[in-house]
Amino acid sequence: MYRFYTFIFVNIFSIICLSIAGCTARPKKEHYVVVLSMDGFRSDYPSHAYTPTLDSLARVGVKAAFRPCFPSMTFPNHYSMATGLHPDHHGLVHNTFYAPDLDRVYTKGNPDPAFFGGEPIWNTAEKQGVRTAAIYWVGSEYLIQGRRPSIWKPFDASVPFADRADSVIAWLQLPEKVRPRLVMWYLEEPDATGHTATPDSAATFSMVERLDRLLGDFFVKARKLEIFDRIDFVVLSDHGMATYYPENYVNLNDYLPRDSFDYVFDGVPTLLYPKPAYTDSAYAILKRVPHVTVWKKDEIPERFVYGKNSRIGDLFVLPDVGTYLQFTPVPCPLLAATHGYDNFAPEMEAIFYAAGPSFKQNTELPVMANVNLYLIIARLLDLQPAPTDGDSAVVSTLFRASE
Repeated sequence: MYRFYTFIFVNIFSIICLSIAGCTARPKKEHYVVVLSMDGFRSDYPSHAYTPTLDSLARVGVKAAFRPCFPSMTFPNHYSMATGLHPDHHGLVHNTFYAPDLDRVYTKGNPDPAFFGGEPIWNTAEKQGVRTAAIYWVGSEYLIQGRRPSIWKPFDASVPFADRADSVIAWLQLPEKVRPRLVMWYLEEPDATGHTATPDSAATFSMVERLDRLLGDFFVKARKLEIFDRIDFVVLSDHGMATYYPENYVNLNDYLPRDSFDYVFDGVPTLLYPKPAYTDSAYAILKRVPHVTVWKKDEIPERFVYGKNSRIGDLFVLPDVGTYLQFTPVPCPLLAATHGYDNFAPEMEAIFYAAGPSFKQNTELPVMANVNLYLIIARLLDLQPAPTDGDSAVVSTLFRASE
């Protein structure tokens, strides 16, 4: 009997000690995530320009080429990264398109949340009690599912890049109760320069180096933050850039009557909404046009994960890389380079760098689909994710064994 009571006493004492230890142990420090997107930053730019900050990130973290979704355009891809869904699944299928479900045309910057499907990562976080902030990330200005980030800014291209960086630092210095744990911010370069000066020009490389210096200055300030050792940083882009070859220019006005289409959204790529009686005729004509491929939307190759959404026109025209496409009686001024091409083309690959306490070090991974960003952030912030098109097995390869 004595041994029995001794056994009971020892076990109760052990439980009490463990309880006390648990109560007095320091609470787990929460992680923070900062994601920067530099529009149109092609994956090979760092090999042609002087980018010591990005090179340093690669040494202390993870580097990979980031494959955009199809089509490789800014608005669909930023929202794909935010939701983890391909454009075919979240509904932002082009920079401009007709939505038959709404009987309205979407144009860049349209604030109607009805165009935006899926659940952006800032909504997932806010629903689970994690404050977020965003500077100009596609979709972050609008009340999607009735929510948006705790802190957000309406797009204003006149705000200097350095001021945007300073806003991020200021938010990370806020009192802990109101401090965002996820910050997503955006710069519209080197895309703008690449469009006008080509991706292999001195002007583009100069802009790349300017952005790298900006990023270096940002990290100098970030290292002074009390929470610096708890921040995971991700630097990425939405797509690459390809030089346009004038000899490959195609104007569909030379082949098709414009009044046989209800809607036309030309460029790279082109969405066509022909009048029903003209679909087959237009298709047959487009099959003979040089430097382009035409599909009826149910023929688009499965690898593009594109063509099931009702918002995609009945005919879809994809130019060869380097070909620019218009459908206008009066040709518009042409860009020196563009994107929107086959997302598996090397010219369309974007950058991805990640460094911080959660990521492996000095690790280069194979090309990775950008729909994985949602799952990466969800894992870093210990969030229960919404359904996505991401691959958790691929995401796991980025993290240290302890994560």
